Amino acid sequence: MVTESELAERAWALPGMEAILPVLEGAPPCFLVGGAVRDLLLGREPTDIDIAVEGDAEAVAARLADALGGEAIAHERFGTATVVAGGVDVVNLARTRRESYAEPGALPDVEPAALVEDLARRDFTVNAMALDLVAARAGEGGLADPHGGRRDLGDGLIRVLH
Repeated sequence: MVTESELAERAWALPGMEAILPVLEGAPPCFLVGGAVRDLLLGREPTDIDIAVEGDAEAVAARLADALGGEAIAHERFGTATVVAGGVDVVNLARTRRESYAEPGALPDVEPAALVEDLARRDFTVNAMALDLVAARAGEGGLADPHGGRRDLGDGLIRVLH
């Protein structure tokens, strides 16, 4: 299985990360999340870069858009934003959150929450992992895997969290 330093190297090698990572310095904690982490662990290149922010994701998106010469499209109700540059979605950002639903089929009501709670709301254990982009860049590890997704990947298992 891939080491945390190899995982970090794979993350830094993703297209656009050389421009994204310096902008995250000094930002609230930012994590590569979900399918991107899963794909990197499997040796695949992710199709989407999703970043969870323990803080104001819209502000981080605006900083990224400025640095990339693009635009940040915010979705205030959900605390999310997409950075578009050169006509391409470069990165999706979301505030770490908890969700509740007033009734089945309703859109979620979202509240800020810590990363571990955000990961717990995801669908499968293999999508409930996060790589701390700043800590890993500094060589301090940084893989958060509170539900055993990495082990499940190694065992070829898909486990539902809900």
